[in-house]
Amino acid sequence: MAIPHRLAAEYPTRCLQLLEAVEPFARDKNLVGSFALLVAAAVLTIPFERARAKHFLHRESDAEMTKMIDGLNKVKFSEAPFWGGDGPSGWRQSHIVEHFDAPERWVARDGKHPLAEDGQNFLPEKTAASLLRALRNALAHGNIIYLNKDGQEQEGDLVHFLAFLSRYEEGEEQQAKSETYRLIVTTEGEFLRFIKRWADWIGYRSIDDKAVEAA
Repeated sequence: MAIPHRLAAEYPTRCLQLLEAVEPFARDKNLVGSFALLVAAAVLTIPFERARAKHFLHRESDAEMTKMIDGLNKVKFSEAPFWGGDGPSGWRQSHIVEHFDAPERWVARDGKHPLAEDGQNFLPEKTAASLLRALRNALAHGNIIYLNKDGQEQEGDLVHFLAFLSRYEEGEEQQAKSETYRLIVTTEGEFLRFIKRWADWIGYRSIDDKAVEAA
């Protein structure tokens, strides 16, 4: 393996190559959810961190990646450029205010279970940046739960949904009273599709292709 010209930008592309090579095996072994998480933990975290201008390894040549990620603050997740016009399907976001450690007993802000058909879903109005930060935080802290098709954490059942929890704090008063979490839920197949779209978008497109070819 050659040392990359720009790690932050080329790494997602290398992950995508590995993903496409190993995906058939993961599907054959019914490990799509675990496989998607394995890739996501790195392919989301590294570009996000290295794109920060204050990161000590940030380079001037990474400026285009920084611009791309900053631009996600101005667009909704459902309309983000990495979807390529084929937006998300079946994603939900809510805020858990009770029993965050017991999926069957989750209570959202509206008093309902966050997976209830008539429950609140904040995702359509969320920016791509805010949702990606929540996903990154959940991955970094291991706040991930496998759920079956009924939204329950039943040992031995087939995984259908992946749930991501990220600490939500509106202020010191709320922090002192209780813990609440952002909850993002999607199917394992849809999450894998997202990771592939993200890796393709944030990869070589964020740097000068001529510089890569010359390296």
